[in-house]
Amino acid sequence: MPDLRLPRTAALVRWTGRGNVSELKSSVESLGRASGLRGRVWSSGNSVVVEGPDQLRAATAFGNMPGVSWVAVGTTFKSINEAAPSAGRLARRYLTHADRFSVEGEATEGAVGADIAGAVTSGILDSVKGARVSQLPKVRFRAAFDGRRGVVGVEMAKGPGGVTTGTRWASCLVSGGRHSSVVAWYALLMGFRVELVHVSSTEESMLAVARLYAEMSHRVGPGPLKLLVKEGGTIKELIDLLDSSHGEVFGGFRATGRHPPRELSKSVKAPLYLLPEEEYVKRFEDLGLKADDSESRWASTPSKALRLRRFEGWADDVSAVLDGLQ
Repeated sequence: MPDLRLPRTAALVRWTGRGNVSELKSSVESLGRASGLRGRVWSSGNSVVVEGPDQLRAATAFGNMPGVSWVAVGTTFKSINEAAPSAGRLARRYLTHADRFSVEGEATEGAVGADIAGAVTSGILDSVKGARVSQLPKVRFRAAFDGRRGVVGVEMAKGPGGVTTGTRWASCLVSGGRHSSVVAWYALLMGFRVELVHVSSTEESMLAVARLYAEMSHRVGPGPLKLLVKEGGTIKELIDLLDSSHGEVFGGFRATGRHPPRELSKSVKAPLYLLPEEEYVKRFEDLGLKADDSESRWASTPSKALRLRRFEGWADDVSAVLDGLQ
């Protein structure tokens, strides 16, 4: 008896090939739970499939994750024979007469990628008269099939690239300014889990760091991110704290700006040290944040005893971060 179940909506998340695709799948599951995008998650070659989520929300959420090349949204199918009609339904929604399109298909478990791509292409051409395959497409169709189930979708968003989130932790000194924020984001793109370390100085800097945390938690989910706020204490106490974390320490100090205090320079690396200023600005704008441009006070003389406040987990907004610090 034929399977009469309707195809389900799905998001198709493509791995960059850097890191581990199983770690990307785990990250997708974690972020999906945190953001309410629940659905069955499975892998097909270099892609991760999420069945059932709201398509536009999925493209927005998963498209910002480290280790993602692109995100497509569409529907599932059960066999190669179902791939063509599924593609045809999508084509009628996204293409008009004479539009240009491209198709990329991936298959595993003995299936052939060219067969999937061919079936999808046939379904599109049969459904939209005059549509043309092109290397300069208006719409990119993506498909994946593991021999038992598949997805065909339309690419909606480019991912940030980078490496999937692994298990190593790094500390990132963040002042709330552009450079330290960009360095923290690059640490995530390098595959690190990140603890943001902030020396509380002004209300504005604290708000900027809270915005940074909230934005990053929406991109990577609740697991790979922590916030540590240091109040009072000495620079040596901060160094001892960072040394005890047993991970890399990154900072956004520039060759043309204020250098880190001598004590910190022994521990801190600056992976963007030689990037031109316009690259910092562009990457910061990609994060959609507002910077605090006041001077950071990493080496300021403490006026009170050391106090550490921490926050980790999912953050809906800035208030959730500030109110959750303990």
